[in-house]
Amino acid sequence: MKKFVFTLQALYNYKLTVEKTQKAELKIAQNALSELLDEEQRLLEAYAENERSLERALRENKNIPKALEEHDAYFRYLRDALLELRERIIAAEEYVAQCQERLIGTMKEIKTYEKLRAEQYYEYLKEVQLEEEKEMGDLVSYNTISNE
Repeated sequence: MKKFVFTLQALYNYKLTVEKTQKAELKIAQNALSELLDEEQRLLEAYAENERSLERALRENKNIPKALEEHDAYFRYLRDALLELRERIIAAEEYVAQCQERLIGTMKEIKTYEKLRAEQYYEYLKEVQLEEEKEMGDLVSYNTISNE
């Protein structure tokens, strides 16, 4: 009896390897995005703390022009850092989306290969069954002929 062989097995194995690679790439991209979002949160907290610090300095009436100048410079730095970080976050989000799209495409291809494999296996089982029926028929005919 012949053994079942999926004709696209090499391609199926390759796609499984590609899927693993893409999952790893997606995880790295998601971690990088997460780090950027954490950094954004730290900058927003620093911005809020600087606002509170300015409010305290204004309430205490300590050298208001100097306090405004110091806080203004830090506000500008934080705003610029947040804008630059926001651009990096947008790029990271786009990259994560691209990784997800590639992975989804690969997973769809794998599902297609799995369906094709199932269909080929079903055909293989039908062929085996036909061969067994033919052998049984031959055996029955041989027994019938030999008994006569």
